[in-house]
Amino acid sequence: MADPPLAGGDLQLAASGCTGQEFALFHGPNIGDITGVDHGCPETIAALRQTIQRGSHPLTSQAFYLLSEIAPFIGPNHSKLPCFLKAVANTEFSSATLVIDHDCLLSEPLIVPSRFTLAGTGIDGQGRLRFSGLGDGVAAIRFDKNATNITIRDLSVGMLGSAHNIGIDVSRANKVYVRDVQVTDCFVGIYGSRPDTSAISVYIDRCNVFNNFYNIAIHRNGFHWRIRDCILNGAKCWGLRIFGSQDDPAPKPDTPGWGNDHLISGCRFEGCGHGGALLGSDSAMLMNNRFEQNGGVGGVAIRILPTATRTRLVSNILASNKLVVSAEAKDTQRWGNMVGG
Repeated sequence: MADPPLAGGDLQLAASGCTGQEFALFHGPNIGDITGVDHGCPETIAALRQTIQRGSHPLTSQAFYLLSEIAPFIGPNHSKLPCFLKAVANTEFSSATLVIDHDCLLSEPLIVPSRFTLAGTGIDGQGRLRFSGLGDGVAAIRFDKNATNITIRDLSVGMLGSAHNIGIDVSRANKVYVRDVQVTDCFVGIYGSRPDTSAISVYIDRCNVFNNFYNIAIHRNGFHWRIRDCILNGAKCWGLRIFGSQDDPAPKPDTPGWGNDHLISGCRFEGCGHGGALLGSDSAMLMNNRFEQNGGVGGVAIRILPTATRTRLVSNILASNKLVVSAEAKDTQRWGNMVGG
């Protein structure tokens, strides 16, 4: 049986904090752009080395250690954890797993190096990272230049306060794995990619990203994202926002090309303020997702913008929600979507 008719494409998008222009905050100076080389606080690494050389064994191993184990080396209230992560790159303690095994409140971002795993004790376990006092446009967790093979897992990340911040910024990275992670109370929960950077091969699995203005946002320089089996509920604006070639407020990147190849599968979008998913990109595929009461009863589950091309909608459930597809969108195809109460 064919899908039911589409709703019209002229619904109002603008509202306080949801126009999309706020994303312009995430470019420009003094917002966390990585320039030059920052070696962090190498004295923390030196102190750790000396303790080991004296015959003590403060760490589980050089490749796997806990926040509680490095606590004596990173200052009161873990204040030197951000600079420790900068200093650990290219040492015997890099290419390792750091487990956040108790609550940690930070006032500056973490920059995760390549081939590093930042872990917790479960998606809502004792190991939680909370951030406060970050300026507008700054990300709580971001990655080093040309970062690759980074994993964030089993961790809860949240923001205290109402600034326009990102929870996890995957800009600059290639091959990122975010699994069993909770991200709340940010402007954007998971985001990529800033102008003149890229975010390629990003895998987000079994995550709970909720109560952000936008739970996940992808700019035109994000390629090959896989978002599977996640809960993307309660966004104040949209559960998922994928920008296209003409609807992105961020400046055009120096390298031409537009974000494409985004797969969203098996996810739950419920109770998002404006709608479930807002798409303007090329080759987005939404399969086997559930949308319910986004924008209220009769609100928008998925809105396809005029910039979108080759969108595929397959076997999604839309409970008390509807599809909105612009007449200008090119080659949108649908199979087996279930629309009803």
